[in-house]
Amino acid sequence: MLSFFRQCLLLVWLAGFVYAIYNIAEHWDYDIKAPDVESMLANRIDSDKLKQSVETALRAEEYDEARSLLAIGQQYNHAIDYPAYTNYLQKHDTATSRVTKQVTGFTEGFLSGKGSDASGVAGALAADFTVVGDLRDLSEQFGKYQQGQPVNQLITTLAGIGVGLTAVTIGSAGVAAPAKAGASTLKLAARMNRLTRSFRDELMQIGAKVFDWKQFLRLSKGADLTSISRVAKQSYNPRAARSLGALAEQANGIRKNTSVVDSIHLLKYVENSSDLKSVNRLSQRFGIHTRAVFVLLGKTAIRGVKALRITLELLISIVSSLFFGLLFISTIGGGGKKSKVGVSASML
Repeated sequence: MLSFFRQCLLLVWLAGFVYAIYNIAEHWDYDIKAPDVESMLANRIDSDKLKQSVETALRAEEYDEARSLLAIGQQYNHAIDYPAYTNYLQKHDTATSRVTKQVTGFTEGFLSGKGSDASGVAGALAADFTVVGDLRDLSEQFGKYQQGQPVNQLITTLAGIGVGLTAVTIGSAGVAAPAKAGASTLKLAARMNRLTRSFRDELMQIGAKVFDWKQFLRLSKGADLTSISRVAKQSYNPRAARSLGALAEQANGIRKNTSVVDSIHLLKYVENSSDLKSVNRLSQRFGIHTRAVFVLLGKTAIRGVKALRITLELLISIVSSLFFGLLFISTIGGGGKKSKVGVSASML
């Protein structure tokens, strides 16, 4: 009778233990803790790393980036020869050289939709603000379609969305301007191959609901260049535009907090919409120095650290598993001791 009762207890304790383990698995979850960028800049970056980054920027004539790196180095007390680098900047980055580059670069960017420097990127974005850039890109992609060449679906989609958002911006007295600016920034980054494959795929998945690029190409067949805008508007779905609006406004936020060229540079660190939000949040903290932060830290600047989420349910489940596990072990042990006593008694 006692043996049967003990077996029942063992089954109860075992069932309780298994159920508690199941509950632990159910409540075992992680929170993503944002990285402490301030601490990383102070402790993970040494003077050699900073010096190398500054000199790389100077060789590439990325003078604004070099200044940002020097500013971060001084803020976090990294010892390098700041006067020497400052003198170099004063000698090579003159007002005259800047004006010459800006005029040439802006014109090139406005016409081509690409830019090799800050002024070129600004020109390309300015073209999009006047819808010239969107119509140019749509005409270019349609020309490829007619010739049987591969069409860049993302650029076609973002250009079509740009045409639709331009019309909305005009009709809404500028309310939709941030979304339009963000969409243009994303398209420019796509043209310059600065987007990661995963983020391109996510943008395309969302953008396809807003602009039917296949329909646009079909309807454009036989149309002249003056009809491109009208056809694009027919393929644009304003009701679905809200789904892309959040991403576009995040991209525009990065542009406003940093600069046009820096926003294009920073988008190469974005793998998904969550990363885009993190970069925007970081740009609110570091402003024009955000690009330098990523030069020094890379993607670790936005890669969160997993931290186990401690909840009451998880603690109860852990305690319960220990409780039932100990009961199960003690019951087995108690049974073993009694069996030995029984054997000894029978031998007497």
